[in-house]
Amino acid sequence: MTAVLALMTVTVGVGANKQSIESGRAIGQSVPSFYVRAVTGPLRNKSVCYVCRNGSRPCVMVLFRETSPVLGTLLKKIDKVVDRNRAKGLRSFGVLISPEPGRAISRLQTMAFNQKITLPLSVATDVVGSPNCQNIHKQAEVTVVLYRRQKVVDRFGFRSKELGTAGTAQVLARIKRLLDES
Repeated sequence: MTAVLALMTVTVGVGANKQSIESGRAIGQSVPSFYVRAVTGPLRNKSVCYVCRNGSRPCVMVLFRETSPVLGTLLKKIDKVVDRNRAKGLRSFGVLISPEPGRAISRLQTMAFNQKITLPLSVATDVVGSPNCQNIHKQAEVTVVLYRRQKVVDRFGFRSKELGTAGTAQVLARIKRLLDES
């Protein structure tokens, strides 16, 4: 009993020290439309607004500043969930936010190829992360926004190296709830 209480105290203490960051539009706010350059998918090499294209469907928007194996794992798992729930209308897309989107294209293509990611990936300038657009926290390396009817239902912000398996599991669980609420 004492060991269990000690373990609970340590677990709570570790979680309490980690400050989560608020990244993305606030829950209940509209997701503003924005254009990106599609790098993968059927609209490759075109300027597209995925918010507009997905309309009122439930959607998972992943905004990120760097490509990494952990991000690739998250995107692959989102791919699988979307494939299993396409009939329910679930959609997703990813946006690499970069000060130099033209130079970021090859990194994104390489990640998509190496990790076998099929969800549409795109690049955009830093303007997309501004408070007037998607409101991405300056320290957020990965931001996941779940929305339905172009209104934010939930959001997750991860600093560098915070995503990991626990963060991925949390996002996936919430996607399942997004579908249940549709």
